[in-house]
Amino acid sequence: MTAGEVDSAKKFIRAIKDETKLTPVLFSDVRVSDGLCRLPTRQSFLDCGELTFSAIRACLDDKGKVSLSEDEGNSLFQIFDDGQRMSTGLNVLLGDRSTGKTYTLDKINDVCEGVKYIRQFSLVQRDEAAYEREFKNEVQRKRSRFVDVYLSAFKAVLDDVMNVDLESNKRDVENYISSLLKSAEEADRRDAYSKVALFDETAFPVRDDKVLKDLIASVRQVIENIEYREMIERHVDIQSLKKLACELIELLWSKALENRKRLFLNGLIKDIKESLKMRTSAVQVDDVDLYRVSMETRKAGRFSDIVNSLRKESVIFEESVQGFRVVASKGAFTKAGEIKSASGAKTSFKDALKEYGDPYRYLQALMSDDNLVRSELYRLFVKIEYKILNRYGFEVSGGERSEFRLLQEIKDAQNYDVLLIDEPESSFDNMFLKSDVNQIIREISESMPVVVVTHNSTVGASVGADYLLYASKEVESGKVTYRIYSGYPTDKALKSIDGQSIKSHEIMLNSLEAGRKTYESRRRGYEAIEDR
Repeated sequence: MTAGEVDSAKKFIRAIKDETKLTPVLFSDVRVSDGLCRLPTRQSFLDCGELTFSAIRACLDDKGKVSLSEDEGNSLFQIFDDGQRMSTGLNVLLGDRSTGKTYTLDKINDVCEGVKYIRQFSLVQRDEAAYEREFKNEVQRKRSRFVDVYLSAFKAVLDDVMNVDLESNKRDVENYISSLLKSAEEADRRDAYSKVALFDETAFPVRDDKVLKDLIASVRQVIENIEYREMIERHVDIQSLKKLACELIELLWSKALENRKRLFLNGLIKDIKESLKMRTSAVQVDDVDLYRVSMETRKAGRFSDIVNSLRKESVIFEESVQGFRVVASKGAFTKAGEIKSASGAKTSFKDALKEYGDPYRYLQALMSDDNLVRSELYRLFVKIEYKILNRYGFEVSGGERSEFRLLQEIKDAQNYDVLLIDEPESSFDNMFLKSDVNQIIREISESMPVVVVTHNSTVGASVGADYLLYASKEVESGKVTYRIYSGYPTDKALKSIDGQSIKSHEIMLNSLEAGRKTYESRRRGYEAIEDR
């Protein structure tokens, strides 16, 4: 097998550049008929001479002979069924008002899959109070996801400790010692029933084989790993690992059988002891698993150490996003209201807060509250704050929220196949667009197709487009015609699919600078106030 289908231009470009990937082909599953005069937009081109199966097979074995377009290789690909193409990198879409720019974006959104579409004004705040709530809710959702990941290991520890009841263990040990002493005091009064060996017999310990199960899972993971197979085989003999896995599995079966036998015998011992107890007045020594009691005591102590370590104040995550900083920090709760906010439950935490200094007793207080979901208690031991800070270290406010959300939306586009942005200048100032937005758009366009609609020279002329598209509304013979002209930024003229052309220089001046006269006037005005 030498070739494999991809479903987007982004995946095609990624695969064509990766020597370890199969030759990519982008195509539509259609049945060509006499009535079908246009090819679908998803297509690949093969550089072969005579059209035979052997020639096609040879082309699919050579990445250099497969491309997205017939004459432009992998720099352009067809987007509409009329033959209109756009770049696999950064496309800037220009045009006057009501010429079909947004319609073109909507059409691209319809024909492509995996599209990230940032619509005009979608991120700018309108109702300040509502926008602030929306922004805080989004930050809270991100905090919640971060908490889930960060505390996932702690959650497993907490789930285990929830089953530890130190008070019950204490009572069991006291009952054991009391019954043992009393049995010794009345040893001379024992009868035939109490002298039976099973009368004071203890149950067989039944151990959990979790360590052995985890070991088997680890060995299997090494054996079955594909991604690092070559490295693994350089250091370890796979056949020996398979033998080890089989031996460990046999041992697990043996231990499982042994545990089933012990459980069966424990049931018999319990029934016999109960029967003997009913026939004698002698004191029977209460059963207690001292090993389990000791381990659970140690487990509770270790749990407290882990919680106290988690509560130490520190920054646990920090990320820079074009001048903004996302900072997550941890520390201890100091107020009942903080715990209530983290829980989202309608209950009081005043009593629980009194036990906060002792993690195990605090856990017991939380577990005694029926209003709390046990699976969510792990969130209530350490306070994790998740903040968005500006370049000065303060929490973002006002327009900064919109700027940060735009950057996050653009960054999120990496998880999609195509990014569409409709007039970002409608909501943001030029300095932000040039210094932050342009940079991140340019970076993303290196790995996927991006289309930006703009009237702003800060974006259109400075972003460094790979391809220009110009939407035009024209009247011909009394009828309105919509056309798209396209070409490279260095082309003297842009051309439409039906062979019409328009001068690139005029388009750039009219679309981005409001015409030559306005541009010249503005330029002279700036020169007049320049300090020379």
